[in-house]
Amino acid sequence: MARSFMVLLSGVLFVTAFAARHPASVTLSATSPQTMADYVGADTCKDCHGEVFQAWSRTKHARALMKLQPADRIGGKCIGCHVTGPAEAILAEGDTPTHPNVQCESCHGPGKRHVDAARGGDASNARTAAIAETTCTRCHNETSPYYKPFYYQAMVGLVHR
Repeated sequence: MARSFMVLLSGVLFVTAFAARHPASVTLSATSPQTMADYVGADTCKDCHGEVFQAWSRTKHARALMKLQPADRIGGKCIGCHVTGPAEAILAEGDTPTHPNVQCESCHGPGKRHVDAARGGDASNARTAAIAETTCTRCHNETSPYYKPFYYQAMVGLVHR
């Protein structure tokens, strides 16, 4: 019991220290300076990854845009963490994003090359970006007005459940 508490406490301290070193400057997209043409959208992903798509569709990520008030959908402060795409395109699209919500490509990067390679039978080029803790903490950090402590190791397994 004491060991579990110490492990949890260590995790909390690590996350707190990490957040302190990575202040409020949230990047709108993990993959800037890509273009919107590099993104295919979650509906394309579900063709090959149907089970993962169904699991994702039940998560808060799949409904992230609905959490924003209309005024927060314009400008870069909030919208970048609630939609998918490169920062410049997100800002240009305003309150009508091409890829609303936190879709596959928000975390795994633009999917066009992945889809093209998979359709062409080239599995060696069909990989997507690995998900590191910094992928999540770009948005799950203290800049959110509704921030709750984020524990990567505890949460990472829940994304596709």
